[in-house]
Amino acid sequence: MRLSRGGSGRARALWEGASGWSVAALAGVAAAVAAGTVPDVIKGWMGDQKWFLTVLCVAAAAVFTGINLWQQRSRGVGIVIALPRENWRGPWSDQWVSAAVNHARRGHDSCFVVRREIEVAVPGADPVTRVAAREAREDALELAYELVSARLTELSESDPSTPVSLYVNAGLPDAFDLGAKFKFNVQRDLRGISPDLGLKRSVAESDELGGSSVAGPDEFGGGAGPVLPQRSERAQSDFFPSVRISSRLKDPLTSAEAVRAAKLARVVEEPDFEGDAEGRAVALVVHLADNPMMVAQALRAAADGCADTGGRWERCRAALVIDGGPSNLPETAADFELVVRHVYAAWRAWMVAHPRYAELRTRLFITAPASVAFALGWLIGHEVRVVPHPYETRHDGVRRDGTRS
Repeated sequence: MRLSRGGSGRARALWEGASGWSVAALAGVAAAVAAGTVPDVIKGWMGDQKWFLTVLCVAAAAVFTGINLWQQRSRGVGIVIALPRENWRGPWSDQWVSAAVNHARRGHDSCFVVRREIEVAVPGADPVTRVAAREAREDALELAYELVSARLTELSESDPSTPVSLYVNAGLPDAFDLGAKFKFNVQRDLRGISPDLGLKRSVAESDELGGSSVAGPDEFGGGAGPVLPQRSERAQSDFFPSVRISSRLKDPLTSAEAVRAAKLARVVEEPDFEGDAEGRAVALVVHLADNPMMVAQALRAAADGCADTGGRWERCRAALVIDGGPSNLPETAADFELVVRHVYAAWRAWMVAHPRYAELRTRLFITAPASVAFALGWLIGHEVRVVPHPYETRHDGVRRDGTRS
């Protein structure tokens, strides 16, 4: 009697299932037999040495416990935030998102992706279109923040010690303004990063390259805020932990750190800048990526007047430049975090030294890695407005006081 096709499939499934159970049972028996013969083998070689056997038993139990705890450790969650820009000058590549998701899944227990389209008005757009684009951009940033904040709230309620990494792919103005939204996030207990993502190693590499000991390895292990992995430009590398979001970013620089920071970026307190004596703003120009024309273009836009992300058009009275020169930042967490602290400290010191600027608004012109822009937004975004590039230098219906005609 021939079996039907359906009966044959069921029979094959039963046979494969039975085979699987048989293999598992056989493996279990083999493991038990092997474990049972180990003591006899040891006694055959070493004799009846009770102290040695006791120590061996305790050591084996300790190794088993350590391996079990290591396997059960929390590697946390990687949150990938992608904010592609519509109507941008070139196509927005999705390769970064794929790479970030792969890296997050390799280094964390789980991965969570937030993607929102950022609308940008094309150069020459009419004032109504620009206003609509700004409003849509703000809505998209707010929604992205709420989604990430909800995930952080969930993590803090389940396990506040969970390591968290934030992968940010966005235009610099968007990264800065998103960082500003996290300024008053209440999830203070979330740890930063799991030890296996290389934050300690990056500090050691910085020391080998001649950098000062800007942070001891034990200072990065946890107990702080989320960390920002940055896309690497090195061959055979993908991401490296760059900046940890914590109150340490506000710490004053030590003398050794100040020497190292001056090598990374020089502070130009009096650049070649002819500001508007009646300007209601001051310019903070941060150049931390290789863009030779950036400083000159930013100073010219600050003097002529331009609009910030909120659409407010103003001229600047004075400017502070922090210039990293023609080379990119060294790809180490120690240097990335140090340069963020350097910018913050230099801007604060400059404002204290010039009290006449206290009532003026600070406008940020920046070219830097996205992680640095996000961290600066977290630090000063509640006081500083970022100016997007290309600079909007025409009035376009905006009065000098910032209101629309």
